[in-house]
Amino acid sequence: MSKKIIIYSVFIIAFLTLLSISVFAQEVDQLLETTSDEAEVLAEELEVEEPGIFSWFWNTIRDVQILVTRDPIKKSELQLKKASRQLIKARKMISENPDDVNLKDKLERISEKYQSLISRINDRVETFEQENPDAPKLKSFLDKYTNQQFRHQEILRRLEEKVPAEVAEQIRANRERYLEKFGEVMNRLQTKTEFKERISELLKEGKEGIERRIRRMEIVDKLEQGAGAIIREGIREIKQERKEIFQELKVKRQEINEAYQQIRQRTSGIIEEEQGIENEQGDINQEREGILERIRERIREFRGVDENEASESGNETNINESGVCIQVITLAKNSRTEECREFSTPCSVPAGWETVAECD
Repeated sequence: MSKKIIIYSVFIIAFLTLLSISVFAQEVDQLLETTSDEAEVLAEELEVEEPGIFSWFWNTIRDVQILVTRDPIKKSELQLKKASRQLIKARKMISENPDDVNLKDKLERISEKYQSLISRINDRVETFEQENPDAPKLKSFLDKYTNQQFRHQEILRRLEEKVPAEVAEQIRANRERYLEKFGEVMNRLQTKTEFKERISELLKEGKEGIERRIRRMEIVDKLEQGAGAIIREGIREIKQERKEIFQELKVKRQEINEAYQQIRQRTSGIIEEEQGIENEQGDINQEREGILERIRERIREFRGVDENEASESGNETNINESGVCIQVITLAKNSRTEECREFSTPCSVPAGWETVAECD
């Protein structure tokens, strides 16, 4: 009866655990939807491909496109993609071997290529107004350029968290240098109103997640430090306008942290329940093995009795009326091994041996 109760209890606990895991999974999905911005910036967001076996091919194609393109805006867009790919390459390198002893040198080479491409873009876009290109086309590029620069900053910030301190310091210094140069260029290319519109679009609710919006606000703060007068004035106005938004984001971040804590506690409870089920299952298995072992022991005992009885019944004819076994040399052969030998009395012939007239 007790075994049935234990088994039923295990099934009930297992069912409740599965139900809890299902509810837990739904909560995790909801939380991930809220905080999906904390995921890595995808290569698709930068309009480039992940590094792979055909990387050399795409690099060659892009280099040819840059070489033959005469449109300065189109050429800058292609170089922006090429610069973005350098960061994706650095991220893949760090994810595969963050403790590489040569990581700092490798990242420095990537940084030089990236900086070279961005510098060429900056030098070119500063001449856009002088060459008077199509205004909507220029605006579209500056929107993309601003968006991509913020995504580059996000990638570099995440890379800092995955490398040794010395390499992280190198990435941080490069990141601040890139941001400072970006601020200088944008200060010359746009009005305060245009800057505010672009940054507001990056911080717009619904377009990006909570954490990413907060991170971008932090980038805006850093941008203010090295920016020109136009950018600084625009940032001050953005700060005044974003106070309520920032407070709202802080509340949502607190809610997310509390949800994480609840999920962590619930996860611990589920793990403890699963451990209890495993322990109870182990006890049941141990008890079952004990029962099986006792059954095996009884079977061995019964077999021993049967063999003894067979031996005794086979030797009854060799016992005289006084109960003494007849003393006569007896030849017997083992029916299994074919071994044949002498025994001092017929009663000494063990079970499984047959008496014979002579041994071969």
